[in-house]
Amino acid sequence: MTPPIHSVRVMGRLILVDNPLAKYYLSILRKPATTPGLFREYMRKLGFIIGYEVSRHLEWRRVFIESGMGRAEGVYPSRPLYIVGVLGASIPLVHGIWDAMPWAGLGLVAARRIVGEGRVEAELYYERMPSDLSAYTTLVVDPTLASGRTMTRVVEEVEARGCRSIIAATVVASRYGVEVFHSRFSSIPLIAVEVDPVVDKGFFIVPGIGDAGDRSLSADMVFEPALGLGFEKPGDNGV
Repeated sequence: MTPPIHSVRVMGRLILVDNPLAKYYLSILRKPATTPGLFREYMRKLGFIIGYEVSRHLEWRRVFIESGMGRAEGVYPSRPLYIVGVLGASIPLVHGIWDAMPWAGLGLVAARRIVGEGRVEAELYYERMPSDLSAYTTLVVDPTLASGRTMTRVVEEVEARGCRSIIAATVVASRYGVEVFHSRFSSIPLIAVEVDPVVDKGFFIVPGIGDAGDRSLSADMVFEPALGLGFEKPGDNGV
């Protein structure tokens, strides 16, 4: 039987989005032949689905709406939401989540991985978010969670700004990364579409989706002039 759209598998504080549409979008992202434009599009679509799941972990308050035809009960967010995305890989994923929850604020951080002999650390070198996040629920977003170090470091920064209501979200995590993250933050819910079994010696997820930043932000090098976009393929007409 096809699972309903809200179907999830909960493993401790790991929440897996168990939905065929999400699995299909992830299948497209895994293919090396998927162009950057399509990669961004499907990553954004996955962001909307992840946003749907995130909404189940937010705080809501009951309201009554006058529709013009009568009175109806509804809900509004009871706590402001702030999304914090990791540059630049998370840009399309964040946009999809933002489409689902357009009232959220948006912060950005940039991190670099420092890989040593059999170990990896994450260093933040840019942060753009409020100095005080105590009033917010903060959603930390990164499309991959390989070593778990980047997500952990960003959540540490969010906590340092006073936030006590934090959710983490990713598309693909590794088992190793989940263990690292939850060894530091055992009570924070981590939402993922899939957990892959292995990280390689370079701390990349196997099978994974490749380098999400490169695949999201690169230019398409294959154009179809028949689409009328004004582009020619490299090498055509002397280019």
